[in-house]
Amino acid sequence: MNPDLLSQLRDIHSAAPVSWWPPAPGWWVLGLLLLVLLSWLGRRVVARYRVHKRRRQMLGWIDHLNANIDPQKNPQAYLSTLNRIFKLVALRAFQSENCAAMAGQDWADFLIEKMKKSHSSESLGVLVSGPYDPAPKFDPELMCELTRNWIRQHG
Repeated sequence: MNPDLLSQLRDIHSAAPVSWWPPAPGWWVLGLLLLVLLSWLGRRVVARYRVHKRRRQMLGWIDHLNANIDPQKNPQAYLSTLNRIFKLVALRAFQSENCAAMAGQDWADFLIEKMKKSHSSESLGVLVSGPYDPAPKFDPELMCELTRNWIRQHG
């Protein structure tokens, strides 16, 4: 062996460390999918928040109604306001059906049909004649509860 040749050899060296940038194509795809998923999830959360906020506001209308109109002293105004709340919720929830033009028994039948889960929805018929009747007979607490259920279901 020739000592001169051995002195020319260099020691073993390791490879350069792997750089973290740019990432492999699989990481780009995964990042894009994650971004799409987070965007979709964010939109759903915001939409759900808006629905709950709108429902809380509509439920607040009933509290405001109970605080300002006494159903014993002014039942016509009370029923008229409840009917208006039902109509506003229906206009938003059932846009394809011509809710705005409904009145009278058609309106009551529409409400009863859409609230078929409630066993006491037949009492919604008072909304048809109650605002015009000099002494309408109805249970204000039941009507408020039906209105609250209507808002929770469709608001």
